[in-house]
Amino acid sequence: MGRMWIKLLSALFMIFLCLRNHYDAIYVREMETNPGPRLISKLFKIPLYIEINDLIVPVLSENEGRSFLVRKIRQHQESDFKQSSGLIIPSVPMCNWVINQYGLPENKIHMIINGTDVTEAKKVSSLKARSKLSIPPNCFCLGFVGNIYERYDFNTILQAMVKCQNQIPELYLVIVGEGPLSSKVKAKVEKLHIENRSIFTGYVQPEELGKILPAFDIGLLCLTKKNALRYGPITTKLSTYALHQLPIITAGFLLKGYPDEINQGLYLVPPENPTALADKILHIYNNPNERDERTKILHDYAIEKLTWSAVTAKIIKIIKNDKKFI
Repeated sequence: MGRMWIKLLSALFMIFLCLRNHYDAIYVREMETNPGPRLISKLFKIPLYIEINDLIVPVLSENEGRSFLVRKIRQHQESDFKQSSGLIIPSVPMCNWVINQYGLPENKIHMIINGTDVTEAKKVSSLKARSKLSIPPNCFCLGFVGNIYERYDFNTILQAMVKCQNQIPELYLVIVGEGPLSSKVKAKVEKLHIENRSIFTGYVQPEELGKILPAFDIGLLCLTKKNALRYGPITTKLSTYALHQLPIITAGFLLKGYPDEINQGLYLVPPENPTALADKILHIYNNPNERDERTKILHDYAIEKLTWSAVTAKIIKIIKNDKKFI
């Protein structure tokens, strides 16, 4: 009842705003089973744009006993997406899934990689960041930032670290974040006897990342095979790593459909392949000039295209260029 009441109040308030103001568009993040924006878009003939950051239907379909909810969400999605003037989606596989599932025209789909905040907090030096983490100043540091949950392939990261540790003196791993798999990942670290080379910071506020990420030599974006197929090799932390001038290793199969700068700057490895990941880490370690070139490509691209200001400008341009405004 509480959910229904909130949806009703939200719809009534939105109707009031639409009566008072002359909106050019409605922009929402996908809301699963809330028909309000869709109905108001129809009522006032205002173009609707929907930002999609997850594939809710296949994720929930994997959980037994939720078939009714999945059918309900699918029905709402189909109606929302068909009413919309445009969908903002952050990855190529997600775009393809939405097109194939709902038979949408490709010109309604806009692939825009998620941005990141350029915080005013000053970045510290690598030495200061490593001192804060209590790791040696001359170490080689692998880093991960994000939720510690089942979408990321921590087993492969840890096994690759073990494979590399004899060839890279003072190899360390720093994991920034928290999540339901935290205890399992820490147990795996102990089982592999790399607890003295592994640092878990817990959750860190985004504005504080500038005090930690300079300690990294490589940023890791390793999804499991299933999630790399579903979401593609690009996650939300690509822009964060790139802005902090880190070389980035991601797990996936193809970078087709992504900007040229992404193809030129990223290091791509097959998912769930510790040997391939270890080989790529060693390659980056042994080729500092190439590492710097690729890092610069991604950093320049992030500064120009992946700040939230730049991403917002892209979305506004899409709305302004919509045929309904011509």
